[in-house]
Amino acid sequence: MIDIFIPSYHRPNNLKTVNYFKSIGYDMSKIHVFIDSEADDKAEYEKETGIKGFQLHVFDMVEARKRYDYVHRPSVSRRSAGQARNMFYDYAQKAGIDFFIMQDDDTQGYEIKTRNGYIRMADIKEILFVFLRVKTLMQKRKIGLFGLSQTGDFIGGNYKDYKNSLRPKVMNTIFVDTRFIYRGERGVQDDDTSQFINVLNEGLFTGSLSMGVVLKQTTSALQPGGLTDLYNECKLFNKACVTPVQFPSAIRVDRQVKNGNRVHHRINNRYLMPKLLKSEDRQGNIAWDTYDSDMMPFTCEPLNRRKVD
Repeated sequence: MIDIFIPSYHRPNNLKTVNYFKSIGYDMSKIHVFIDSEADDKAEYEKETGIKGFQLHVFDMVEARKRYDYVHRPSVSRRSAGQARNMFYDYAQKAGIDFFIMQDDDTQGYEIKTRNGYIRMADIKEILFVFLRVKTLMQKRKIGLFGLSQTGDFIGGNYKDYKNSLRPKVMNTIFVDTRFIYRGERGVQDDDTSQFINVLNEGLFTGSLSMGVVLKQTTSALQPGGLTDLYNECKLFNKACVTPVQFPSAIRVDRQVKNGNRVHHRINNRYLMPKLLKSEDRQGNIAWDTYDSDMMPFTCEPLNRRKVD
């Protein structure tokens, strides 16, 4: 089973992701929960660790802030989910883990969805099958970042006419090959969006499986603790504005008519990723180390904050 890294904040008694994977029989020694050194509820997390068997890690929040790029203005607490996720790489390196999955702490489960709609909840055999096949694909083709879709991707639209096997999007179930990527996120909110857009902007291949096993999504802004605290500090309008500040040519602020007319960002992928892949082997330059100009490992960190080997 693949190691799963989960950032958490003020949710020691509401770890939906931990509870879900325990309920389906996942190896709990492969479940890692990360909290920051300024959190005031470490003892409660430790209590849950004793009960459920997952591994708990505390990262240095002072160091995380030194290394992080907030893009335009930080939250009051100078905290973000991406900040926590970026700290995973240091632990993975020390532990000798070269491949892992990043998930939020509020996962309810995985569904089987196709262009015909919802089929049923996925079982552990199906989940492991897909997880391992994605890992095989990434390692064989040297892809640094990949993902699975989520139920929110199915809002609106006629999926019986949807033919694409991939979406140019990576969030909430994020597969990472540490040979090719390091500290990939920045911004106050939507830092996972910032990560995969920056990958495309650099001309590297990434995306997610459009159907099959998909994450059953939770509305994070309505759950106690976690990102809700950050949303209350910054408001959702701030979330809509982060990535347009970074990529004004490709992302604009718009209203989601099919999602209650909520202000959100809209990405035009035509202005990001290359459409023509030239190679004798048609998949040859999907690899993240195809060209000498590709800087490995990929990172979104500013030059003056990047890791020095």
